Amino acid sequence: MRTRTNRRVYLKRAAVTGALVSVAGCTNPLSGTSYKAAIGLPTPQSGPLAPSGTAGLRGAEVAIEEVNAERDDPIELVDQDGQASPEEARSVVQTMIDDDIPVITGTFSSDVSNAVSELAEQEQVPFMTAISVDPGITSDQDDYTFRLTGDTNQKLTGVAQFLQSQDVGSIGIIGADYSMGRSAVEFMNGNASEYGFSVEHEALVPISTNNFVPEFRNVDTEATDAMFFPFPGGNGPTLIEQARSQGVFDQVDLVIGHDSYGTEMYKSALGEDISGIHNWGVDLSNDRATSATETMQEKFDVPMDALSLPNYDAVHMIAEAMESADSLEPQAIRDELAGMSYSAASGWDVSFSEAGDNKEYRMLVNEWVQQGDSIRNEVQFTSDVISP
Repeated sequence: MRTRTNRRVYLKRAAVTGALVSVAGCTNPLSGTSYKAAIGLPTPQSGPLAPSGTAGLRGAEVAIEEVNAERDDPIELVDQDGQASPEEARSVVQTMIDDDIPVITGTFSSDVSNAVSELAEQEQVPFMTAISVDPGITSDQDDYTFRLTGDTNQKLTGVAQFLQSQDVGSIGIIGADYSMGRSAVEFMNGNASEYGFSVEHEALVPISTNNFVPEFRNVDTEATDAMFFPFPGGNGPTLIEQARSQGVFDQVDLVIGHDSYGTEMYKSALGEDISGIHNWGVDLSNDRATSATETMQEKFDVPMDALSLPNYDAVHMIAEAMESADSLEPQAIRDELAGMSYSAASGWDVSFSEAGDNKEYRMLVNEWVQQGDSIRNEVQFTSDVISP
């Protein structure tokens, strides 16, 4: 297990105050509790979601550097590879909880977040996901689970509203056979007519798939206005490359993916071929996002994106809850989160329902736009508030 903290700030504060941040086995003298001034992140660092995990960890590191610059007692980020595996992530989080880490964030896949939520409820330790969307992660019976982003229904409602705003009459869907992909197919089949379009083609393929050509050959592009790809992970760029090679972009009016399609990983993999692709995203143009992007660029030579910025927000929100609670006790942090209102750099407001969902979520749809020599992921559509 590695700990991530701003060493420069830590040494500066320690020298001035003589205070010690809790380390393994030590009581935190600032809080009078055994709980550490730390946030646990079981973020995937291997497997198909490793690039997404890397983006999330970078966003979290930028946030904690900003947070610690304003604190006398630095907060640590403690991350360990959850491998995008529910079993491994649960084991990692159990270790963190046993090591007196009072709050958890940093998950990506919904399957992992479901497992972590179950454990967090059992152990009565607050857990916030910034990315995962499965509605089942939260429930009215849960007290310790929170979601900073929208759930599947909120996100897909936003996608449907966007497609309606573009006068799309029919769509094709190629998704990964996991919770998000399955939910996308189910939602669109059940709700498309409400938004004035039909589903002409649907397919779910394993997330390990790297040959999408057979699926594209089954798409009647003459009858399809838009393609929707709820397909995450390292093979997503391969899907886009093969879509272009099969002429899909020339034959349909619009292509949209989910949040990972707005990341630097996709931009690096596809280059100029990413132009024109839409994704549900974040607002990178506001002052906080711009400042965070500048720091991200300095530290990691990449800007913030649709996966890193929500994790940046999650760390800021948790740190604010710790500060407001004036405590590192999990229950006190949980209570502050439950009542908090937060304006996210990602472009929407956050406040939680009784179930822990974000009841202020607005869907943003971005497009990769060529501007001179640069390609930028810019907001093209913002929904009204969509209730969970």
